[in-house]
Amino acid sequence: MKILIAYATKTGTTKDCAVRLSALFPTHETFLCDLAESDPSPDDYDFVVIGGSIRMGKLDKRVKDYIKRSEAKLKNAKTAFFICNGFSEETENYFEKNFPPEILKKAAVFGSFGGELKSDRQRGLDKVIVKLLLEANSSNDEFILPTISTEEIGRFADRIKECAF
Repeated sequence: MKILIAYATKTGTTKDCAVRLSALFPTHETFLCDLAESDPSPDDYDFVVIGGSIRMGKLDKRVKDYIKRSEAKLKNAKTAFFICNGFSEETENYFEKNFPPEILKKAAVFGSFGGELKSDRQRGLDKVIVKLLLEANSSNDEFILPTISTEEIGRFADRIKECAF
């Protein structure tokens, strides 16, 4: 089975998640594709996974554009979608606001892998904001840094295996 994992990443977190996910399909042909570098056709794959980050409540524009360009093909494909976001309680809202309902409704799986706040991966104003946020909360015992959930990536892969193979 040929599996496409197409993603867009700004700070590398989504790519890290896509790589971790692809490793969970060792007996299948898995193709990782950075949407900043290529525009794969969903028709060439048996299963299509698309992932992107959420920043300020919005899905990475490259992912949105890819879904829009491929919408007709995605309607006939087996699909799964993941996001990387720091506020997991908002996951359902992020999907509703950022994905076409008919595409999401047909998806076999969708979920969030969590997020990261790493100042060394930020640029410009984002770097300043993340540094200030981390410094302001360094003594706050109630502040919990967002993290990537390897458990959720594993559950996501298991759900794909259940419905795709």
